[in-house]
Amino acid sequence: MKQIIGVALAGLLIASPALAQGMLKVVSIDVEGGAATLFVTPEGQSLLIDTGWPKGFGEMPSPDGSSEAADRIVAAAKKLGVTKLDYVIVTHYHDDHSGGVGALVARIPVGTFIDHGDNTDPLRPGTPPERVINTAAGQYPRYLEAIKGHKRIIAKPGTVIRIGSLTDTIVASDTKVIAAPLHGGGQANPHCNVPGKGLGQGENASSVASLLRFGKVTIAQFGDLSWDIEHDLACPVDKIGKVNLLLVTQHGSANVSSNPAQLSAMRPDVAIMPNGGKKGGDPEVIAVVSAQKSLKGFWRLHESYAHPELSGDKNLIANLNPPQSAIDAVAAKPYEAPPDAGYAIEADITRDGRITVTNTRNNFTRTYQTH
Repeated sequence: MKQIIGVALAGLLIASPALAQGMLKVVSIDVEGGAATLFVTPEGQSLLIDTGWPKGFGEMPSPDGSSEAADRIVAAAKKLGVTKLDYVIVTHYHDDHSGGVGALVARIPVGTFIDHGDNTDPLRPGTPPERVINTAAGQYPRYLEAIKGHKRIIAKPGTVIRIGSLTDTIVASDTKVIAAPLHGGGQANPHCNVPGKGLGQGENASSVASLLRFGKVTIAQFGDLSWDIEHDLACPVDKIGKVNLLLVTQHGSANVSSNPAQLSAMRPDVAIMPNGGKKGGDPEVIAVVSAQKSLKGFWRLHESYAHPELSGDKNLIANLNPPQSAIDAVAAKPYEAPPDAGYAIEADITRDGRITVTNTRNNFTRTYQTH
């Protein structure tokens, strides 16, 4: 039985040309290797998937005036005229996805939080007290405290959330996947492989995975969904069908997500990789995404510090590498990156399948007709 949650249609929000013209706006926000994707419908309804890092991690005070992930999220919302986030999905409790919740609710009203339920990563014995905040076990109590007084929905596979003209179907949550294929799925997948990675449990595997539909357009945003759960969605029968816009899973990290069996089944037209300079954007993921014959455009939040040779067309990269001296200065600090301006990748989507992607660093834009 599908659980359906709806938001009443509001008056048109005349906040940008895209919204005024009846387009869905998607913003992949730079939270320095964390995750935060904002969706704003033509009716002015909003959905945020993930909230980036807690303060002190992931980015240093930056030229754009931000000192933490919540600053950039709120700035992106206000740019589109959003004064309240109707829904916030926290895909899982790792600090780069859930860490910004506390700061976020202090800066902007939030209607409903959606998550997969209790934390599934126990605290490892011997974890130093100062590192507990970096764990899901440390973040989960902070999350519960931050969302007090807000409506909370525990997502189940098959839950449907209606946000104006945008529909979000939860295809996986808490390591479980939808039982039956969605419209467009149901075909045998000739690219199936053996999961065999032992990645079917824990917080990554528990990620709330969203398949969003706006008119004829499908969008996949799966958090850090693990290789094994991706396999369950794609094999032996593909449950998803074709995807027009893919937010690359787990920042483009190799061997833990981006199972080729699922990528081949989704056949993405356009991909946006929400990586950081020192996190994600791994060569194996770049290769498997680029290998999809359907792919028309591959956009990235960051150039890779480790693999600048794989940059491709830099017009499609929001944040270019800083000088090597700046990279070297934070090389030993796993959660910090050199200050940057936090440029985003934005997409304007029409109901008939046109996707226009813009790099806010240089306003370079390309339009793809996907139907």
